[in-house]
Order: sequence, then C-alpha cells, then structure tokens
Amino acid sequence: MAYGPWNQEQIDAAREVAFPTLLGHLGAYYKLDPHFQHLDVSRRSQRVQVAYQGRDFRFIFTGRKFVNELLPADAPQRGGGGAIDFVRHLTGYNFVQAVKVCLDALADAADAS
Repeated sequence: MAYGPWNQEQIDAAREVAFPTLLGHLGAYYKLDPHFQHLDVSRRSQRVQVAYQGRDFRFIFTGRKFVNELLPADAPQRGGGGAIDFVRHLTGYNFVQAVKVCLDALADAADAS
C-alpha cells in the first residue's frame, strides 16, 4: 500500500524520528520536567513542556508513544504513537505533510552530524 511518494521503509523511518529532533526542526521551545516521576519507573517516561506557534502543550513521552496531559482524559486523539502521529497532533498537518516534516527533520539531523 502506497502512502504518497514514499515507500514503507521511508515511512517506518519517519515514525522513528526522536521527539527532540522533531521539536528542534519545527522550531518549538521545549523543556524536560526534571522532577517528573512516573508511577512505574521501568517505563522511563518523561514529561516535556512544549510551546509551539503560541500554543502550550505538556506531553508524557514513553518510548515512541505520547499523551498530551493538557487535554481531558476522554478527549479523542489525546495521544498517539510515533513521530508522524506526534507531528500531526502538534501541527494539525495531514499524514503526507507530517511524513515530509519527519523525513526533513531526519535529513537535517544527519547533515548536522
């Protein structure tokens, strides 16, 4: 199944882009909450404050999954999994636009190293 101009390998790579890489690429301000401790420490969750285009977010990241804590617990699409979902949540972009952002962020990170 094709999703725009990319193959499945590229889409899988886009899903795996690290959240800090995406946030930096998008020009978002973000700060890790050093005092956050998840009830289950084995999950290695992190709370991150994010400011993007005049909006504030508070995310809990656990691996590639995220939850926007500032939305009500029963809100639809309060969280998701993977970088593509994260870009869609943060920006409101559609799938194709979000994949492009993720791949561009990946390319920029590779160029910087």
